[in-house]
Amino acid sequence: MKLKTLLFSAFMLTTFFMLAQDWSTDVYKYGELYPGYIVDTDGNKTEGFIKYQNRYSLQNNILFYTDKNDKKTKTKYKSQDLAEYKVADKLYHCIHYSGGALKKPIRGNLVVNEDCITEYVWYDRDENYSTMRKQSGETQEEFLNRLYPPTTLFLKDGEEEVRTIASFALKFSKKMSEWIGDNLDLAGKVAAKEKGYKVLNLLQIIDEYNESCEK
Repeated sequence: MKLKTLLFSAFMLTTFFMLAQDWSTDVYKYGELYPGYIVDTDGNKTEGFIKYQNRYSLQNNILFYTDKNDKKTKTKYKSQDLAEYKVADKLYHCIHYSGGALKKPIRGNLVVNEDCITEYVWYDRDENYSTMRKQSGETQEEFLNRLYPPTTLFLKDGEEEVRTIASFALKFSKKMSEWIGDNLDLAGKVAAKEKGYKVLNLLQIIDEYNESCEK
């Protein structure tokens, strides 16, 4: 399969799964405080309230209140100051990923599925976001996905290296079989390029790995 086709497949997989994330303003309102918690880098958990922001800002700055009716209880955290935080239904792990190709600082990444291989989504911010406008016929979610382009990523227990769908585009069978090599049967099917265990089945392969692993 050509690189162009592989990258297109990766894009389509990312787009499909990002649509599953509910950012509807009918459910949550920007600027409102919602129940949540923070966990600092020492593992201490504090219950409270977090201000709901856009999907990009929530990854970087956390506005935390111990009392939602008292502004004096507000504390502003950077994502690198925390290990984990949750606001409403959205759980974030602070890991080494913030988009781009350079060394990645610790940022909050939204948890999609927590398991032996945890799936996350990172939202970038388009360089022209300040001048972008919703187009005719475009839904609000379609517009926001242009404004904050999503990336699906994965992190395996015990590792720090984050993998994206696109990172498997070349030499998929080799890369994936090595990554899940502790599951000999599954890795063998991927290495042999068996039907149902190729690049377009990446998410199903990860699901199968998670079903048999011990977390």
